[in-house]
Order: sequence, then C-alpha cells, then structure tokens
Amino acid sequence: APLHLPQAASPVRAPAVTAPVRRPKRVTVAPLDPVSSRLRSKDDSTGSAAMARGGLKSALKSVHEKHPLVSARGFALFTGPRSSLVLPPVGRPRALLARAALADPKNYAEAMAEDEREGNHEWRDGCLKELRSHASNESFEVRPASEKPRGRAFVKFTWVFKRKRDGTKKCRLCVQGCTQRAGVDYDQTYCGSMRSTSLRIIASLAAARGYNLRRWDFITAYLQGELELNEVVYCTPPRGGFMGAFSSDFGSVPIMCVVRKPIYGMAQAGRRWQRSLFPWLIEFGFTQCESDKCVFILTRTMDTPDGPREETVIIGVYVDDLQIAYGPDDEHSLYALFTAAMKERWNVDDEGEIADLLGVEFTRDGNDIVLTQSAYIDKMESEHSPDDKPVKSKLNKTPCDKSLDKHVADALAADIPDPPDSAWLTQQTRYRSLVGALLYCATNTRPDIAYAVGMLCRCMSRPTDDLMRDAMRVLHYLCLSRDLGLRYGASLRRPYGMSDANWAVQHSTMGNVFMMHQAGISWSSRKQDSVSLSTCEAEIVAASEAAKEAVYVAAFSNELGIMDSEPIDLFVDNKAAIDLAYNPEHHQKTKHIQRRHFFVRELVEEKRINVPFVNSVDNLADFFTKPLDARVFYPMRDRIMNVKHPSEGDGAVPLTA
Repeated sequence: APLHLPQAASPVRAPAVTAPVRRPKRVTVAPLDPVSSRLRSKDDSTGSAAMARGGLKSALKSVHEKHPLVSARGFALFTGPRSSLVLPPVGRPRALLARAALADPKNYAEAMAEDEREGNHEWRDGCLKELRSHASNESFEVRPASEKPRGRAFVKFTWVFKRKRDGTKKCRLCVQGCTQRAGVDYDQTYCGSMRSTSLRIIASLAAARGYNLRRWDFITAYLQGELELNEVVYCTPPRGGFMGAFSSDFGSVPIMCVVRKPIYGMAQAGRRWQRSLFPWLIEFGFTQCESDKCVFILTRTMDTPDGPREETVIIGVYVDDLQIAYGPDDEHSLYALFTAAMKERWNVDDEGEIADLLGVEFTRDGNDIVLTQSAYIDKMESEHSPDDKPVKSKLNKTPCDKSLDKHVADALAADIPDPPDSAWLTQQTRYRSLVGALLYCATNTRPDIAYAVGMLCRCMSRPTDDLMRDAMRVLHYLCLSRDLGLRYGASLRRPYGMSDANWAVQHSTMGNVFMMHQAGISWSSRKQDSVSLSTCEAEIVAASEAAKEAVYVAAFSNELGIMDSEPIDLFVDNKAAIDLAYNPEHHQKTKHIQRRHFFVRELVEEKRINVPFVNSVDNLADFFTKPLDARVFYPMRDRIMNVKHPSEGDGAVPLTA
C-alpha cells in the first residue's frame, strides 16, 4: 500500500477581497499582509461594503472614520493596468502617510490609460506642451528617415512621467542614453556637481555672516545648452502620434528626429549644459573656485544712495539648480543686478528661500541655519521597516554597541553559501538597500552614525542576521532622532580639524572631523588600507589622510574669504605621531612606513598645516573610530552637531519618535 505522509499545513493568509465595480473601471483590493490585516477585523465591514457598492471615495472615508490614524491620503493607490488599493499599517502613520501618493505612470501606455480612466487629457496635454517647448527651442528637426547617414543607428525617444510635490503632472521627453554608442554619438560625458562639503561650508558661512540662501531652478536646463557641430543624434519619433503636426510636409514618408541640442537622457547632455552655463557666469564677472569647480564667487563694490557698498554673491551649481548666498537684496544690490541678467539670458525660476536640496532640509532658527533630513528618514522608515513593532528607545540609545565589531569580524570570516539560496539573496538585497540609504544620511547631515554605517559597509556582500539587526538598530536610532541635524552659527574661531585612529592587530579604523562655525563640515570614518604595527604608525597614517581633506578645506575657505593664508590646525592626540609630522624621528620603528603616509610632514614643512596636540578626551575624531557608550557618545555628538537640546538622565538628549 502506498505510504501517505502528512502534509505541512499551509500558512493562513488573509483572503483577497475583490469588489465588482461598474465597468469600464475596475478596482481590486490587494491581499492584505499580516501587519495591515488588523484593518479588516471582523467588525470592520463598513469599508468593504462601501467598496462593494463601487464607491472608492466613500470607502476611503468610511475606513478613515473607523481608523482616525489613517487618512484618505494614507492609501497608496497605484495606477496601472490593474489598480490595487494597499492599506498601510496603523502603527506607523507618520512615515507612511507622508509618502503615500498616486504612483507615476511607468510608460506612455499607462499614462494614457490613466487619462482614460479619469476622463481627462492631462498627461496627453503635458506631452504636447513638452513637444511645443522643444519646437520653440529648435531642439530637433524632423526629416525623412532616408536621410540618415550610413553607419549611424537610430537612438530611441522615451517619455518620463512625474507628479510634482504640488500635484501638477510633468511630462519629459528623454533620449534613451543606453542606446547611444560611445565614440559615435558622444565622446566626453563628465558633468561636475558641487561637493556636499562645499554645500555645508557655504551654509555655515551664510549663518555666520547673515547671508540669504536662495534656490534658483533652470527650466528645461539641458535644452538651453549647445551641442558641438559633430554631435548629431538621429532618433526615432516618440510614441503618441504627436509628430503629425510637425511633419505634415512629408506625408506618409517615414520620418526621424535630428537632435541639434542637448535633451534629457543624452549621455553628453549634462556636460554640454555646463559648457554653456559656466562661460556665461565667468563672462559676467564670477571667479570659478579652484578647489571646487562648481562654485563661483563675485565680489563687487556697488553704488547705492547711501554710498559705496561692497557685496559678495556665492553660487553653488548642482546640475540645473543654483544655491545662491548673498547679502543685500534691494534694487541697488549686486544680487538684483545678477538675477536680472540671468532672467534675460536664461529661462529660470526663483524657488524662493532654499528649503531642501537633494533630501537635505534647510531651516532658519534665528541667526542659525540647521541642516536636517527628516523627510528622508521618514521615507527610509516606510521602505525598510515593514514590521509594526514600536521602536524602543531603551534599546537604541546609541547607533551601535561594542558587539558590532564582533559581528563584522564573524561575517567576514564566514563562508558564503555556494550556491546561494533565494532567502540569502533576498537578505543581501535588503541589507544593501538599507545600508546604502543609511550611508546617504551619514555623509550629509548625520555624523553620529558614520562609524556604525562604515562598519556595516564592510560586509555588503555577506550580510548576517546579526548585521541586519545592527542595521535596523541604526535606522531606529535615526527615527527616534529624526529632527537632529547640523546647526551652524556665528563663530570667531578659524576652521580646524582633528584626527585619530583606533589601532588594531589587523586593519585599524581611522577618523577625522573638521569644524567650522560651531558644527562639523566634513568627517570620515574608514578602514586603513595597510596593517599598522604600532599606534604611532596608525596615527600618522590617519593624520596623512586627514591632511588631504585639510588642504581642500583651507583652500576653499581661503577662496571664500573665511580664513587667510595661515596654516590650518590638525589636532592629533599621539605625541609620537606629532614628532613624525615635524621630523623624521624614531627611524628604527618607522623605516618600513611607506612614503605616502608622510604627506602630512611635507605640508608641515610647507607651512600649510600645523599639528598641535589635543587630549584624547577632547579629540572629537575619536567619535569616528570606535563604538562609544551613551555617557561619552552624547556629549561628543552634541559638540560635533552643535545640538541645543537640554540633557536628561544619562546625558542623552530627548529623542523624538
């Protein structure tokens, strides 16, 4: 007789609730995950009944009445061939509701389908508006396809659809740069952007001098650039049948678009745009910084009714956005003269006082300027914290503890599954995504997680369960302190830096931090490339790495007029390393050290930096070399980030959930 083995019970899942709706519209409620299934409890029949009657708006309203934490805007309605209504969990409304919105169409077909469902032509009208902009700008010329030279391939056009923050719908005609051929359709593609350190230095200068910070945006910036004579791209017509209005002279003959100006998506578009903007700024009178080629400075004496007045305008260029720092803004000011000339030459939009730039939020608090990433942390929480467990501040007073080093060492020593199973690959993808998101915070406004994230980055290809929990701990710490940031204010002290290293048997961890106007402007926490045989060697290697950043900070500050040509101070807490920075001492113990690690000595001899001594307890760079307990962590964090919150208990500032 055949042997019948008992089968494992299948997991119980929430049933899919399908509600018939009057055609041609169809709305399907997606299966609920265990976290959000509480919304569909046995006594919660109001929402499903309303949905069954076909009333989408009434369903949203009815569920909102029973669950006040979930608003009508809290439902993520993804539009597409089959719409699905996803209910967010109740426990974390702030992050989810802040990000819940209608999904953008992924292609032209989805955009037109949405227009048909909503009974309007907003996306189609946006496509026509975009094409009219190209026509007025003479971005491309419509010609018969037979005129394409031999040996040249067609490049594809594509539509990109985006809902902006104010709800308006934006259509962008782009070139699929992946279909261009290097050496044929383009040559050089480099397009610079302002460094994040430069952004923080300019913000600190604005706080110290009382400058205004304003953001300007170039409308269709790439279309205002100029291609070189031999850079001609041949594209197939975009989808939608819009080209009939532009090619009526060719009848039924196949047509093509001969691109004459940079269009979004082209590999060389950003480079051509900057090659048009930068010469104009220099011609106006701006000086391009040598330490950051995307920062321009103009100082001029203006004639005013009150007499001559010296003014300065500083511009930071990030692709098609301008961050402008300036003083007076009356009609006789240099800023007014420059903006009038810019409006006459370019198609620009004044977005007002800068509020955010690439996820970094700017806030004026009296005379101080605070840089935070609250919205970005909200987005991380909604994407990487799917569980509905409350964050316990008791377990997350600091981003990491001393067990992190052991977890990293164990992960590096462990074997990778061969072949890796699907569960391991899924965890690896999730780990990389989370650590990458944390890294963006650590390098912009949150030096307090720099060490923890730096350690997590060492195991991107081999995550473990312990490291995944460590990464979630960093995320929970950010969620509890999401409103913390860098606070810059007026200070009479010149910029200075600190360097330190945590010597280990294998690769040491080195860190440095540079302070300006009461808060950090640059910091680093990384593993040394070589094995150090002593604390002196680890410290001199760390000092030489910090010296490279000191050269940039000093040069850029000198160009902005923040400091004179005097050497910048780089504090070190190891006397033997300081001796090596000034003299080739201890030859018997240092003869094996590579020459590149004595770069700091060359700078000292050139009188470009000083290496004074600092006590270990006052060395802020120690913050980036090892995990610290709460009693040491919070005072150092408050000094580096210039936190103004009152202390409580063990020295921690109040954390906001």
